[in-house]
Amino acid sequence: MDIRMPSINKVLISGNLTGDPRTNILESGVHVANFSVANNQRYRGKDGEWHDKTCYVDVVTWRQLAERVASKLHKGSPVMIEGELQFTQWNGQDGSKRSRVEILARSVQMLEKTGDYGSSPSQSKGSEEPPRSEEPQGTDYSDDIPF
Repeated sequence: MDIRMPSINKVLISGNLTGDPRTNILESGVHVANFSVANNQRYRGKDGEWHDKTCYVDVVTWRQLAERVASKLHKGSPVMIEGELQFTQWNGQDGSKRSRVEILARSVQMLEKTGDYGSSPSQSKGSEEPPRSEEPQGTDYSDDIPF
């Protein structure tokens, strides 16, 4: 039996930034910004009590979207993110193989009504994160949604 599976990779999540975006400018001049989002859900347990469940997700943005994220968002900012999942592998500082699944954001919508926050983006250095040496191939960001 042949099964025809469509190739769908679409993510939509809302939440709050767990920290300020970490930014970098590659040798090619391309901007990249990484941050994490916490998505909170409430549910009623078997005990009848309300419980909170938090899902933490890493997000990466490129080019103009990364520049906007770095200049407009800060720890605690509420956002809506649309993108796709991607699997990233790298070697840690101790030589061990590391990996994670993260969201490659296509759009990031700020959910705060007001605000020029005046916070400066922090540069990423010395972390146990994969190097960001190349931007994804075949990626068209021409439809980035401006803040």
